[in-house]
Amino acid sequence: MSQSLSKIPIKITVEGKGEATGFFDRLTAPLTVGEIVRKLPINARVTPSFGSVSILIGINRGTEKPLSKVKAGTIAYWPRGDAICFYSKDTKPYGSVNKIGEIQEGLELFNNVRSRTRIKIERLNLEE
Repeated sequence: MSQSLSKIPIKITVEGKGEATGFFDRLTAPLTVGEIVRKLPINARVTPSFGSVSILIGINRGTEKPLSKVKAGTIAYWPRGDAICFYSKDTKPYGSVNKIGEIQEGLELFNNVRSRTRIKIERLNLEE
């Protein structure tokens, strides 16, 4: 699969803070990313944690190429919590996660996000 087909560009809007851009990567967790992309756009409220914020997603997937450490900018699916996590710092998650993408611009928006802040994730159409 070519890199352009495997990476799905997304926009993440953090209520009251602004917009970030990134991508979901089918190569890192194809089944998980496929389920999430089918649910787009996603509009949910966050739960902050040390070095990350997460949103419940409702897909109930298992581990797929799991990681026990993540770098700042990683977007991951946490099977135990059935949540998408946005990591603003290098960290060791509370359990193995499936890396599903990366934040390319706007990572600072995920620092100091308050509980229940609304986040919207939508697919970007780069041909517009």
